[in-house]
Amino acid sequence: MASIKKNNDSDDRVSEILDVIMSYARLDFSKKTSFKGDDALDAIGAGVNMLGEELETSTISLKEKEQLLKEIHHRVKNNLQIVSSLLSLQTDNIFDKKYLELIAESRNRINSMALVHEMLYSSKDLSKIEIGEYIDRLCRSVHQSFSKPKSNIKFKFNVEKELFFDIDYMIPIGLILNEIVSNSFKYAFSVNKGQITVELSRSGKDYKLIVKDDGVGLPKEFDVEKDGNLGIQLIHMLSEQLDGKVNVTIKNGTSYQIIFPEK
Repeated sequence: MASIKKNNDSDDRVSEILDVIMSYARLDFSKKTSFKGDDALDAIGAGVNMLGEELETSTISLKEKEQLLKEIHHRVKNNLQIVSSLLSLQTDNIFDKKYLELIAESRNRINSMALVHEMLYSSKDLSKIEIGEYIDRLCRSVHQSFSKPKSNIKFKFNVEKELFFDIDYMIPIGLILNEIVSNSFKYAFSVNKGQITVELSRSGKDYKLIVKDDGVGLPKEFDVEKDGNLGIQLIHMLSEQLDGKVNVTIKNGTSYQIIFPEK
């Protein structure tokens, strides 16, 4: 029981730190991480707080002009990558498999947010990103993270052209996509062979995101309220943030359909 409680506490702690990092990625620096006596996670939390203070100072002084706004996105991207690198370095001193998995998952989430700012920095229009290119780059990044020798897992993209989203859309969409694709790599393909399909289209004022694999699927008795890990809970939480609805279908693999409105 003590071990289960420790793992649950770790999940909650990582979720709290991730929530703070997500707020920084949206250029909201009002949140701070707390300290709960865990040396490894407290060290990461302290670094995240320092990141927020540095970014807040930069944002206050660089708020007005376009070129300076590009610099903000560049700084956010660089600092998120620093946090990702710090998490990687932290694994040198951690031998608990649970912690190592949590840190690896958190790195992928942070990288999905850093990619948003990297693309905004490179974009001619600093207010929005073409989603098709982002989906392609993010999926290939996750593929590289989970790649195994002799694996043959392919992507199929069916994304409507000329769909642009601002940062308030991109952060949750990127994290949702990261969680679903990561889960497919971790659980769907017992023989390291299969296909992950990503579809995104617009109908009227609604968007439809579908991410599916042709793997073994979730157990039929799976209940997200009881059995869902942090990643699955994030999918539902972030979909609510988009005012969207999630429908999970388990047939010839696992399919997530998320419908969310234009804001």
